[in-house]
Amino acid sequence: MYGVIPSNLLWAAILLMMQQGGMVGAVRGLLLFLLAYTAWIVFAVWRAAPNAKDPRYGVLARALTVVWAINTVLLVFFLELQLLR
Repeated sequence: MYGVIPSNLLWAAILLMMQQGGMVGAVRGLLLFLLAYTAWIVFAVWRAAPNAKDPRYGVLARALTVVWAINTVLLVFFLELQLLR
């Protein structure tokens, strides 16, 4: 839950701010914070994964978290391109 709920709240805030316009600096700050938060979550899940009772769940947690991080990086990249316009 550390990753899902806070990141969705951050995405909602970013979306709202982008729709309102005029807050480019704040949006960029939230995007940067989101990238740092995502990195923290990836490292936390990566370190905790070996503690899973079933090793398959640890591998699954790592894989899903890495895919989620790649998705976040791509979304931030394309949103930043949108902000440059």
